[in-house]
Amino acid sequence: MMPIPKPVYERDIKRLVGYYQKAFTEIAGRLKTISASGRLEKAYAESLLSQIMVILRDLDGSTKSWCEQVINQAFTGAQAQTILSLGDASSLSEAASSISFSMLARERTEALINDTYTDLLMATQNTERKIKQLVRNAVSETLRVKALEQMGRRTMKGTIINDLTHKGLSAKLDSEAWIGIVDRAGRRWNLSTYAEMVVRTKLTQAHVEGTRVETVERGVDLAVISSHNAKDACRSFEGMVISLHGTTPGYLTYDQVRGIGKIFHPNCQHHVSPVRDIQLLPKQLRDKHQVKMKAFQ
Repeated sequence: MMPIPKPVYERDIKRLVGYYQKAFTEIAGRLKTISASGRLEKAYAESLLSQIMVILRDLDGSTKSWCEQVINQAFTGAQAQTILSLGDASSLSEAASSISFSMLARERTEALINDTYTDLLMATQNTERKIKQLVRNAVSETLRVKALEQMGRRTMKGTIINDLTHKGLSAKLDSEAWIGIVDRAGRRWNLSTYAEMVVRTKLTQAHVEGTRVETVERGVDLAVISSHNAKDACRSFEGMVISLHGTTPGYLTYDQVRGIGKIFHPNCQHHVSPVRDIQLLPKQLRDKHQVKMKAFQ
């Protein structure tokens, strides 16, 4: 068995995060005009929101294109690496020319692309709602300032104006608007941090799914879970041989292992390397598998 190198997606992930950071910078720049203008009429606010919505729609478009391109590359890259590791090609380029473009491969790829984009879009829409509320609150507060001016309430007016300065609005952006998701554990995810977590998880999943599709096409069921000297619960599975499709008795299946929730979890970078016969593995790896299995028995 030729070992599959660990997939590296850092450049692609950095490019996606860059789209979010660019949008953040542009939106923050638009919101500066609130404090710079010293006034925020309803018509001005609607114009400002329209500009911000254009930025967010551009972000959605960039995100969609990224998902279609990079998820597909991760999937087909895994297929090619699978062919090479099984010895069915002598080079990666030769392997790439013989990958399966079956209905199953297309369905899995499309599902991963759609799932990834849906997760990212949900977080962006949450942020969009919060930015709209932030601007509309600023309109209301501006009207309060005018009312307080007429009543001579200078102290109260000063407090509100401080909230409407660029510093005040930036603080609200950071603490409220850029929080794309609050998960079940109550953790608040910054939009770009959440996006990075989602795509890192989905790219690894795309690699595993590409491997599973290509192996089912070639009648291969067994695979070894990669080893990275993990510090978390994943270490209990490193080096374990599993059944990718549930057709080989005596092995935990991929679905069973993933269902335990301790590996192939969000942000997990473990992948699988297919093998036609466990006897083809070095004795050290076979022994490692046995140790891992005994821990579950």
